[in-house]
Amino acid sequence: MTNIQPNTESGMTAETTRTIETLFPSVVLVTKVPNGAEINKKLIAELDEIRSSTPNGKPNSWACDVYTTISNNCTLHEKPAFKEFSEIVMQCLSAYGELMNFPLENNNLRITECWVNVYQHGNSQEIHKHCNHVMTGVYYVKAPENCSKIMFHSPQADTMIRPPIMHNNNLNSMTASYQPQAGDLIVFNSALNHSVPASMTDGERISVSFNATL
Repeated sequence: MTNIQPNTESGMTAETTRTIETLFPSVVLVTKVPNGAEINKKLIAELDEIRSSTPNGKPNSWACDVYTTISNNCTLHEKPAFKEFSEIVMQCLSAYGELMNFPLENNNLRITECWVNVYQHGNSQEIHKHCNHVMTGVYYVKAPENCSKIMFHSPQADTMIRPPIMHNNNLNSMTASYQPQAGDLIVFNSALNHSVPASMTDGERISVSFNATL
């Protein structure tokens, strides 16, 4: 809550006060995995093998051009080589769940899907959300300098009539972005729209995404 000082020039009395209530925040939890560099070395070797044997599983509904295994190899969390990674993901999911006061005491938190995405120069991902899940996350195995950010889109972004904005701030912005680094793990509500703009770097941007539910 933010207090606004009264404006006596408006004709209102000096006792007039206003407050700003920021309702329904979109919570995004970012974790800097301490041993991310070590984990990434192991994951890169495993992911190289997956990419050599698994064709691009990009769904027909996707307009973007990116390598993904979302439709043909989305149980990476069950592979032995991903055991340590999956444990870290569960810790981050639990931390997010505690923030949101989810009923975690029943031990029913589980990863339902886990897949790899590889962005090369010009690749992007259109605005989307992950239906029928509770939490969604992204872990960055490779994130070259100045690689594409992950963009989050406000639930109000579909407003049909919106006046021009003179200056964007945290009260009127319809998008927010995060510049990932290798070893970053992000968790957010699966209903939050997000996207990845076209990559302008030559290095590969490799991420492992996952969905979870209770």
